Amino acid sequence: MPETGAEKIVAFSLPESLHGIPCVIDYDMFKKNYFIILSIFLVVTVLLVLTYYKGQGIKLQPSFQTSSMQDLHLTLRENDTVKWELSAREAVFPIGTKEVLLKTLGIKINQAPEILLASGSGVYTIDKGNVDLTGSVELNIKDTKFTTDSLKWDSRAELITTRDPVRFSGNNFLIEGNGLAASIKQQKIRILKNVKATFHLT
Repeated sequence: MPETGAEKIVAFSLPESLHGIPCVIDYDMFKKNYFIILSIFLVVTVLLVLTYYKGQGIKLQPSFQTSSMQDLHLTLRENDTVKWELSAREAVFPIGTKEVLLKTLGIKINQAPEILLASGSGVYTIDKGNVDLTGSVELNIKDTKFTTDSLKWDSRAELITTRDPVRFSGNNFLIEGNGLAASIKQQKIRILKNVKATFHLT
């Protein structure tokens, strides 16, 4: 029986041409050297791969990069006439997209009467000219205020729409319903369904 703690020895049979030559391999030494060689091989392999991609002009970058700015103000013109304006306390520009992420934003539509939109956050889609407003959205026309959870401003079609519940209040009335469609060209606003009206007599 081998003694406890005895060094492990592995013996191999040699070919006939080498008979008579003793050959004993230290197992622990072999295992240690094996892992050292394997580690070096892996490091060299990784370095070769990185060198290859560097030579191909490929850069390892984060999958999502952004730039940002404070106090954004955009003026959208048509035939030298300012059609509408967009302002935001903060704007974030994700690289590789055509969207601008907005915080604390306002839109002024230069019509008669003037229309003001405001919300806590939103997304401006540059190529389509749309702004999606979310988070306590307000639409103000003179002394009339609409409130809802989200609105979409389609600048090309000059439409303001939502499918969310809407509250429409004035000096002596309150109208509630679901969905809204406002045409700037036709100067018409419709609450789409489930309309309830309350009038205050003065």
